[in-house]
Amino acid sequence: MAVWDKKILWAVMVVLTGALGQRVNYPDPVCGIKGSTITLPCSFTPLESVDDNGREVLIEIIRVVWCKNHEICQRETPSVYDSESNNNNPRYRYLGDKKGDCTLQISDLQKGDDATFRFRMEANHVRASFTGQSGVRVRVIGALGQRVNYPDPVCGIKGSTITLPCSFTPPKSVDGNGREVLIEIIRVVWCKNHETCKIIFTFVYDSESNNNNPRYRYLGDKKGDCTLQISDLQKEDEATFRFRMEANDYRASYTGQSGVRVTVKDGAQMKIRSSRDDGEFKRGEEVTLNCTTICSIHQLEVSWFRDGSALSESGPALHLSNLTAKDSGNYTCGLKKNKRTLSVPYSLHVEADEEGGGLPLIVGLVVGVLLVLFAVVLVVCIIKRKRAAGRDQTAVGRDEEQKHSDNIYSNNLLPLAEQQGPSSAVEEVSYASVQFKHKKQTRPEEEVEDSIIYSAVARTG
Repeated sequence: MAVWDKKILWAVMVVLTGALGQRVNYPDPVCGIKGSTITLPCSFTPLESVDDNGREVLIEIIRVVWCKNHEICQRETPSVYDSESNNNNPRYRYLGDKKGDCTLQISDLQKGDDATFRFRMEANHVRASFTGQSGVRVRVIGALGQRVNYPDPVCGIKGSTITLPCSFTPPKSVDGNGREVLIEIIRVVWCKNHETCKIIFTFVYDSESNNNNPRYRYLGDKKGDCTLQISDLQKEDEATFRFRMEANDYRASYTGQSGVRVTVKDGAQMKIRSSRDDGEFKRGEEVTLNCTTICSIHQLEVSWFRDGSALSESGPALHLSNLTAKDSGNYTCGLKKNKRTLSVPYSLHVEADEEGGGLPLIVGLVVGVLLVLFAVVLVVCIIKRKRAAGRDQTAVGRDEEQKHSDNIYSNNLLPLAEQQGPSSAVEEVSYASVQFKHKKQTRPEEEVEDSIIYSAVARTG
């Protein structure tokens, strides 16, 4: 692949990364002595879910990888640690997990470790897999005698957790009156605001004490790693912290006097950074809100609120997918242990007409069904009416035929009445009346004969 193509691919991945809200937080560059042990504090924020063709898929991290000098750290890339491998180099020890901590420890530091290390998380859905491309730069220097390597100044928010990566190099031996004394570190100490760390009340951690403040957790050892973690950061932690190693021979005991400066902020700078430039969204879209600050924080315990009501999410990133109108509101974030760190509200609005987009569809379907039913009923009614009209026309035709027959019969009789004159007509009516009464008293045969006789008489009269 051409260099230009690689740059384009990298740029596209960076853009997609920002949009999705996935993130890996690395420490500042770390310097270590060859043969020593260093710790690379690291944290990551995976997606909670992704939309797969309208189906929400909950995300689970199934594999974590550390590699060096590679931009994307994919499966075919040689790794220094792979959670799915049983052949990892024991010099690389993974101190993290698959939820949010990606800390890596490197022991017996070698010249080949002078490189950029990157972390990759792989999920149960390809869209949630991600590599933190910025990485952390590790520099390896040769032995310079006793030495403590501190990180650059560290900034933290009150109530948060910070890590001070640190490494030290003790001498292997000292000359004791012509006899070589092998050196063993028997005690390690962290203090604040003291140059030599020899005054006990300045200690924040002492490996020989059982009463250490639990806020100060020693992540190192007595061989070369002196990393310190401070949780629930307080204003009094704004100080210069120093490390001291004490050996089985006092001449090998040593304090790194340069120290590391810690600055504590009250949280006023915390704000919400959105994966979108504006706060206007349509139904079904997604957005990631990040609770950020000017300080570099690796383990941030955050509370999220919408219109003042607490949400269940607790990470530094809040991912909202398949947005609806109910997601509209003013979002704020702050540290769990410090409510005064709440950010300025971020206004998120999902368009109401888009939110109700499903209702017009349903209404349209119902109306369509009703129209179809109405059309069917109308057709049936028209057919019935046509059939009824046909029957009526048939009946009318029969009546017309009957009337026509009656008219013919009447026309045949009318001349007879007219010829006989009015008196004959009256007599005929009277006779017909008499004949009708007589009709009931005679048998059918007689009635027929009388009718025939009468008809003959009537025609001759």
